[in-house]
Amino acid sequence: MDDLLKGKSDQAIEILQKQETDLWIIAARESAASPDPCMDLVVGGDVVWTSFFLFSATGRKIALVGNFDAPMFEKLGHFDEVRGYSKGVRDDLLSVLHKLKPKKIALNYSTDYHMADGLKHGLYIYILRLLSGTPYEGMLISSENLLGELRAVKLPEELDRIKEACKITEKLFGSIKRKLQPGMSGIEVYEFLEKKVKARGLEFSFEPSISIGTKSPLGHTIRTDDMLDKGELFHIDFGVIYKNYCSDIQRVIYLLRKGESEPPEEVQTAFDTVSGIIKECAREAKPGTPGFAVDAIARDMLRERGFPEYQHALGHQVGRFVHDGGVILGPKWERYGKSPYGHLQEGNVFTLELEIVVKDVGVVGLEENVVITPKGAKFLSKPQRRLACV
Repeated sequence: MDDLLKGKSDQAIEILQKQETDLWIIAARESAASPDPCMDLVVGGDVVWTSFFLFSATGRKIALVGNFDAPMFEKLGHFDEVRGYSKGVRDDLLSVLHKLKPKKIALNYSTDYHMADGLKHGLYIYILRLLSGTPYEGMLISSENLLGELRAVKLPEELDRIKEACKITEKLFGSIKRKLQPGMSGIEVYEFLEKKVKARGLEFSFEPSISIGTKSPLGHTIRTDDMLDKGELFHIDFGVIYKNYCSDIQRVIYLLRKGESEPPEEVQTAFDTVSGIIKECAREAKPGTPGFAVDAIARDMLRERGFPEYQHALGHQVGRFVHDGGVILGPKWERYGKSPYGHLQEGNVFTLELEIVVKDVGVVGLEENVVITPKGAKFLSKPQRRLACV
């Protein structure tokens, strides 16, 4: 049995009890082609036929799967009971529900948290049909609070994996710094980095964004053949997946002009501002703080120093996915829904990221990965405190 899988499913039951929700049902079919993102977190295998994985506040874990899927889950040893059905699932599902007698049943749908929205609409309609005429059809609620906490509050093993992913990412950035020189293109940097990642038997946690001076658009950019010049900034946003857990880090390098021994004052000021804001936000990011309050600190500090606000959230959660859902450190904008209003919890892993664009030079952007502790956010990545120059 996978210890981390067991740990997360045990954690799910503890959260059910705390949130006074009786039952959580994960519904899946042909999950290799159409997965629910929480399957890897607490189920640990794929299914072909329509299947239901039930986690009860009583502590019971039940897999209701097609008869040819049942042997795999029996061998995994993760569930207290594995039921295999042949002709139809309704009778078995209702039999289990009658025994458990739930009053609240959480399903994976959400308008705000994408990682709690894994239940496909057609399958949801099918569930309603199965429960039609039973007391259970009126007991369905969103699992967003359950999954929001389950994904967000990391177990020690999860933190170790994210920390190692950050460590590897920083080593890869060091390789880029040693390689970087005027005349290199974004494509060359990408190909160099890709070889390094593959040599470690790893893969990117997302498609890297590489900014070459002012030639690249701000945001999630694609690699181009634009070449680096002296007097420009090189900026990269990338991460790796280590044992199914992600890193997401931004770093910046200034290419010195002939005769320069340090970056221009406006570039250094921008770097010091971004770095200082991240440091201050980390200090204030404590359990119980709403996400929007941490984001507001960064915006206030930027305005006080005469810089424009960034047009995104200060931070998102990181875990098995680079955007792992739940609470964000973001403004009260419509596009973020309820996400900025949630409160930080001990064990949450967030990014802290923002940027300042320096005219004619490029993007000064940094991103760190942190874990929330009672004393503030602790850095899982080694923060870039000095502007690297080559």
